[in-house]
Amino acid sequence: MRQGEYSNTDIEVHEFDESVRRWPGMYFDVSLDHPLLPTNVVRFAVDHAIHPAPHLADLHSPVVYVEILGDLSFSITDDQLCRAEGCRVPDSGYFGSLLNPDRWTLAAAAALSRRTIVKVWRAGRGLHQELAGLRPIGPPEPFTASRGRGTTVTIELDPGRLRTGVAIDTNLETVGLCRGDDCVAAAPRDVTVNDRRSTQ
Repeated sequence: MRQGEYSNTDIEVHEFDESVRRWPGMYFDVSLDHPLLPTNVVRFAVDHAIHPAPHLADLHSPVVYVEILGDLSFSITDDQLCRAEGCRVPDSGYFGSLLNPDRWTLAAAAALSRRTIVKVWRAGRGLHQELAGLRPIGPPEPFTASRGRGTTVTIELDPGRLRTGVAIDTNLETVGLCRGDDCVAAAPRDVTVNDRRSTQ
């Protein structure tokens, strides 16, 4: 083969979760051994929640609630209003999970986790599912939910994949701040971060 040429045999195809684990910097800006990785996972998840794709959410005031449950665990709840045609729960996602490509940031976070719980609901009906990494342990199970619509994802990052001793930063003042062209003055937002470690 001449220099600069390649064939199909030279192409490696990686599934989404394997790609995240190999190159987390593509998703969270830092490597697996970087001390900021757990914090960046939370920050990117919040950023995605308050800046959903236009086809996913009407222009409204997103309500995002984050709980830091432990040094490597957190949950994030949002009230995105799906307006895509045929929007329904569940939607087919990665490996049969409730996390679809519209939730790719949370799916990437799940790829770095040892356990993830996803809950989605709409108009009193909901589904929940447990994942190991991004792979479902079982199919979605129904539950009786509150009114409205929303998603809660609880993630326990896998310490075996991260640098020893790292933790989600307690200084989360910048979580939820808009960036450049993403800032829309007409769309205020409400982001609450509750660090439950301070009460444990």
